[in-house]
Amino acid sequence: MTEMSYADFIYIAELVGVAVFATAGALAAQGKRLDIFGVVILAIVTSLGGGTIRDITLDIHPVVWIADTAYLWTAIISAIVAFVVCRYIQYPRQTLLVMDAMGLALFAVLGAEKALGQELSPLIVVMMAVITGCAGGMIRDILTGQIPLILQRDGELYATCALAGAVFYIFMEPYMSGQVLALVSMMIIFLLRLAAMFANLRLPEFIVAGHKLEKMDKDKEK
Repeated sequence: MTEMSYADFIYIAELVGVAVFATAGALAAQGKRLDIFGVVILAIVTSLGGGTIRDITLDIHPVVWIADTAYLWTAIISAIVAFVVCRYIQYPRQTLLVMDAMGLALFAVLGAEKALGQELSPLIVVMMAVITGCAGGMIRDILTGQIPLILQRDGELYATCALAGAVFYIFMEPYMSGQVLALVSMMIIFLLRLAAMFANLRLPEFIVAGHKLEKMDKDKEK
């Protein structure tokens, strides 16, 4: 596989990620009484927020959607399509969560790939992967008055999925071709996120033995 074709793969994956996250952002407007302008803004910050924070942090100028307005147009068009379609077709809440999982997988790996291209340390690469994958969704949740998924108390895996995929990407980078490595890393993140949503895969909570909150939880179970 030539370097140019791999670059094309990354570019297409980025546009797909923008479309998926923009659609998820638009779907999150359900019940929030937003007009089409508000829906588009929500979609843009969801799909481009993480990459913008990443680029500013890494001192990459201009940021990705200013350097190439195709990203911005993809977000806008995806939001408008979702706005129109959802007026006529009902969708379950799981649709939003699955699309969010797809966006998380795409953006986390693409964030790791971009940071690795800057020859940064593995720790920074992982951090940029998590920021790229999670920041847009956090902004979306805050704007819609929700507790961000990454901060919810029930221990559901979210940022951990991006972290696991990024660690795999870094360690396997010398041994796998770029496109295969990216696809496998994305699949790891996506499947982990699905397992968290549908198979009750959780992280353990920090609870001090004898704490009153722990006693309250036990009393509720009785």
